[in-house]
Amino acid sequence: MGRILIIDDEKEMREISFQIFKMEGYEVDTAADAESALFKIKNNKYDFLLVDLVLPGKLNGLDIIKQVRHTIPQIKIIAYSGFSGIDIAEKVMQAGANNFIAKPFRRHEIINVVNDLYKSNNNQHAMIV
Repeated sequence: MGRILIIDDEKEMREISFQIFKMEGYEVDTAADAESALFKIKNNKYDFLLVDLVLPGKLNGLDIIKQVRHTIPQIKIIAYSGFSGIDIAEKVMQAGANNFIAKPFRRHEIINVVNDLYKSNNNQHAMIV
């Protein structure tokens, strides 16, 4: 399966998400803030980013999405937040996210979003080859 970086300042959310995707067969890494996330992204290869929009420090989730989309256009990015609505969903999509999901989300919801993106990515590669 793919490799995922979960970016969330809430320790419990990182741990739960880590376990969910580990059980699904993904390689999982975590980061608690934008700076450590960007460092990990620069030094590792990820297929997916799960990005909480509200993070401590100077940079937030939207900043991560914009920077990563600019430098690694093929990476799949799922943004999530406790704040929801059309405005937020539009902002994250304009920033370059592939999808947005509101917190709290159910286990199957986030798995389905990631698995669908993983399958669509694999199908694209299969068509190219």
